[in-house]
Amino acid sequence: MAHSTAAAGVAAPRDDTISMLVARRLAGAGVRRVFGFPGGGSNLDVVEALADAGIDFALARTETSAAFMACAAAELSGAPGVVLVGNGPGLTSVVNGVAHARLDRVPLLVLSDRYADEERELTGHQVLDQIALLAPLTKLSATLEPRTAAATLDRALELCRQAPRGPVHLDLPRDLGTAPVWPADSDAPGHPATEPADVGRLASRFAGAQRPVVLVGLEAADGVDPDDLLALVAWARAPVLSTYKAKGVFPETHPCWAGILTGGQIEQPILEAADVVLAIGLDPVELLGRPWAPTAEVLSIRADVTGDAYLDPVAGCVGAVGEIVAALARSPQPASASRWGVSEIAAYRDSVAARLRLGPDDALTAWRIVEAVRDAAGDDATVAVDAGAHMFPAAVFWRASRPRGFLISNGLASMGFAVPAAIAAALAEPDRLSVALTGDGGLAYDLAELETAKRLGARILVVVFNDASLSLIRVKQVAAGRRREVLDLGPTAFDVAAAAFGVHGHAAADVAQLRRALGAALQNGGVQLIDARLSGDEYGDTVAVIRG
Repeated sequence: MAHSTAAAGVAAPRDDTISMLVARRLAGAGVRRVFGFPGGGSNLDVVEALADAGIDFALARTETSAAFMACAAAELSGAPGVVLVGNGPGLTSVVNGVAHARLDRVPLLVLSDRYADEERELTGHQVLDQIALLAPLTKLSATLEPRTAAATLDRALELCRQAPRGPVHLDLPRDLGTAPVWPADSDAPGHPATEPADVGRLASRFAGAQRPVVLVGLEAADGVDPDDLLALVAWARAPVLSTYKAKGVFPETHPCWAGILTGGQIEQPILEAADVVLAIGLDPVELLGRPWAPTAEVLSIRADVTGDAYLDPVAGCVGAVGEIVAALARSPQPASASRWGVSEIAAYRDSVAARLRLGPDDALTAWRIVEAVRDAAGDDATVAVDAGAHMFPAAVFWRASRPRGFLISNGLASMGFAVPAAIAAALAEPDRLSVALTGDGGLAYDLAELETAKRLGARILVVVFNDASLSLIRVKQVAAGRRREVLDLGPTAFDVAAAAFGVHGHAAADVAQLRRALGAALQNGGVQLIDARLSGDEYGDTVAVIRG
């Protein structure tokens, strides 16, 4: 049965359409760009309305890439990311991006097209239960209708931003994009104020620690003032470990930054030396699926208690993480009992780097590629990193100096993330260089997005760690004593492939060639790709050092 826009005894609707309402609400939520691969129904009504509301629409080459772009835009801006997709295969193709938003705690709104009710009764072509399809991955999956459109949209935008942040999905049947909105349902609700947390118990326990360690997780990237964190660490004289998603929240050029936190073996020496661990915004989804091994007393600051039993904290505060950290940093503190010295922290940090500088002196290795790119790109660049064996040296050797300067799919750890994320970063921050560090397997997912970057005027540098293999899986295959050949790929000249999309490509097989390629790429500007050809022989030892 078709949706009706009139009913007996109900006031006549306004002239505003559902598409116009969507665009206004998104603009009010701070959305400045929507990404997508649209279908031909209500999607097109929404695209038109977005333009009228001053919101740009960026066309990607796939739905998954569009979702990754939207997620990166959300992480950088704090506003919800929005991805627009068609019905049927459009929605099924976006699932991986939605799963990334779910596990990486990203506020994402999926707007999907759908057949009208009358059409669904006439055909089975591309007809799926789209609400049920995304329901397991989303905090809300619902259909927009004229009577309740504003309330449903407001609820979706609120839910995606509530801790734990995550994706929501709204279906818009193709006959309702231009349908009027009912007036009684048009005003957005207010947002409740955040109540200040009681940090007294936390402060008293932390103050007496002789070997305090601070862990910084993904929730700290949203709202924690770096100055408050710096003040807290300076008072506590504590080493700091950052998760992948929190790199840069605490500047990694600071003498107290000790390295990365993965839940693996590499950080165990410093955690085993701790008597108190202060976990700030640490979500267990960020760590390896292993029991928490350190025996130190854990204090926790969280936006949401999901998974908090993993750390089993003896004391904690739940609320706005930034406000709690500020209160803790500014509360009256006795002299710190910490026995850590800056030289001791530096020795630990340097020992970790030394253990990971693997491979022959003259070889083009992953860690040498990361250091060369980091030196050439500078402190101000934003880097997006794909899943794969190269992500380990990237996390260790790329020193991030600001929040959200290091983007990665960590909770889901999906390949194909880096290039779309770098495009979104370049569009959001056009004055900054965006770098994508990807493997040859990851780039195969979204090679065509090089055209997207060029078309949209994104300034990005794509560096491909090209070892012609699914490296991380190959490491596990070899460790199990099985043949590696089944996971090797054929050689691909990505520098040549880039030219097909109008992108400058460079090849490098040693460090000298890489540095020359970097110089040329940064001088040329625009979209540049460097095909860094390495053996990847050191990856097995790298994984063993980090994970154990």
